[in-house]
Amino acid sequence: MILPRCFLSIPFLSLLVTLAVAALRADGAPGAAARKSTAPVVVIHGQRSLGSEGDRRFALSLSRHAVRWFREGGLEVDIAGDEQLATALRGRQVAMLNHCDRPPAGQLRELKAFVARGGTLIVCYSSSPELADLMGVRLGAYIKAEPGQFASMLFEQPKPVNTPRQIAQSSPNILPATAIKGRSTVLAWWLDRQGQPTGQAAWLRSPAGFWMTHILTADGDAAEKGRLLVALAADRHPQLWRQAAAARLKRVLDGAPWAEVEEARQQARAIADPRRRAAALAAVEQAYRDSREAQRLLNAGRGAEAWLVADETAGRLMTAYGMMQSPRAGEIRAVWDHSGQGLYPGDWPRTCRMLKEAGISDIMVNVAAPGFAHCRLDALPRSPVYETQGDQLAACIAAARPLGLRVHAWIIAYSTTHATPYRMQVFAKRGWLLQATDGSDTAWLDPAEPEVRAMLVQAAREILERYRVDGIHLDFVRYPNYYGVLGEGTRRRFEAARGQKIADWPEAARRRPLFHELVRWRCAQTTALVSEIRHLQRRKAPGTWLTAAVLGKYPTCVESVGQDWEGWIEQGYLDYVLPMNYTEQREAFGALVGQQTRARRQASRLVGGIGVTASESRLDAAGVIDQVNILRSAGAAGFALFDLDATLAREILPVLKLGLTAPRAR
Repeated sequence: MILPRCFLSIPFLSLLVTLAVAALRADGAPGAAARKSTAPVVVIHGQRSLGSEGDRRFALSLSRHAVRWFREGGLEVDIAGDEQLATALRGRQVAMLNHCDRPPAGQLRELKAFVARGGTLIVCYSSSPELADLMGVRLGAYIKAEPGQFASMLFEQPKPVNTPRQIAQSSPNILPATAIKGRSTVLAWWLDRQGQPTGQAAWLRSPAGFWMTHILTADGDAAEKGRLLVALAADRHPQLWRQAAAARLKRVLDGAPWAEVEEARQQARAIADPRRRAAALAAVEQAYRDSREAQRLLNAGRGAEAWLVADETAGRLMTAYGMMQSPRAGEIRAVWDHSGQGLYPGDWPRTCRMLKEAGISDIMVNVAAPGFAHCRLDALPRSPVYETQGDQLAACIAAARPLGLRVHAWIIAYSTTHATPYRMQVFAKRGWLLQATDGSDTAWLDPAEPEVRAMLVQAAREILERYRVDGIHLDFVRYPNYYGVLGEGTRRRFEAARGQKIADWPEAARRRPLFHELVRWRCAQTTALVSEIRHLQRRKAPGTWLTAAVLGKYPTCVESVGQDWEGWIEQGYLDYVLPMNYTEQREAFGALVGQQTRARRQASRLVGGIGVTASESRLDAAGVIDQVNILRSAGAAGFALFDLDATLAREILPVLKLGLTAPRAR
């Protein structure tokens, strides 16, 4: 039967899928009625089974990522702490245990009962021999990884339907496990950075479910991790593939850049280059053929196949949308490299080639902070990365310069991230740590401490004198908050600056007029650092840039964290400012950019930060394209993508270089 044209519209196809999803929920596998208000999957994070609050926060954080991956793959999922385990397991088909380290006897009984009634367990990172026995695996001794030792997971046949062949993940340690003959088998092995086998299992499978020797982390390859979780969940519950496929297809169609197929065709026909125009049209037509095929497979009950076709539909729609974009000459296209080691540690040429081919112009390399230096500095302690893998800034520059990539040395100012316990003791002994209002030390250096400023300026001086960088990029040039850091150290320095004692501290600092006076004083402390580095840069390396990553909500950030970045631009202290506008909402992003670019001079100094894989936002390639186009419409100087990881390299940049960042106009 040939459907009328209106029946091939995106809204109509999405409606069909919506009805399919509803039907699956109401009339799915046996027991579906009991699951109308209960997701088939629950992610349980360690609470009672963990000894430290830090471990509990770690487990919760990674469990939230797992929830997102399940949902993006199409499965409904809930989340609960292990103290709620008994109730959380009711009515579920699959339970993922994230860092449930040592479940007590009562929890073990609940888990055994869950498996006995047909439930599947996905266990990640546990040291419990009893839980390991339930899962049919034998535990080994903890291994702290050498750099690059555990870099990816290679899955072997036989494996669950639709399981990826390989997933990238850099794990710093594992709790080894081996298969017990007749009870379990190895599903995936760890490979090192060079792709060589390590002899250590990454995943094992048994009749009870699956066991991972570490935990799925948010360091990239997000789409493949979502696909893996759906495959594991559906292995013993194949009806979940139909639910996942229906939801995945609906998500794809609802998120399509066009309301109607004809609109997509018109945009494709408008492409000037005939070869790219033909390719875009072909991608559009194939995408909508695929969507109809996915619906047919769903109707036939072939959920696993439908899921794959829905996934291919998403890829083709993204490809078509990427081809419909155009590059803009002269714009800054930057990437933040938070690891400071490139995407392929030990191989900066490969990282730089990939970025160049994707049309990227600038890379911000995280090489220095109060707690470490990945380069040859005397002002800051050289890191284990420097000692074992060499000077990362020198290696990056050597690889980037022949390709025309600009390299900016990223300096973290006041955050003590990655500082060793010994280094924190040094900070505390010197009185450099910012005090909380209750008198305790925070994990931040005090911006008002002259010795802290001198240390950071010296680090910048050494970089400018020893390396041919294209710029210095500052980060964390701010306070962590306002009300939480009104300690005695701040009081003493503020009183000394104003030449007058304050009787009712900290209450007076919360009220006008002292509130505004303290806000101005805090801004002066952060501005002093930016100003000193600017003057240093002009003397030592004229022509290089000084840039800074800043909070996007201005002027709120002036009061909340002492960061007057508009003032930094007006006073000429910065060449460019990079507001971290990390949001998934297009309207919210547009509102931030509109405020930030309200003056033409300000717009010309703004490189908009886009949170591709930030903790606050996760974007697909279409979302990135839309945010870049908002920045272009506002007259911004360019954009910066956070962060350089496998997701950016595999899912985002290949789409951007089809048009948005193509090396030349087509």
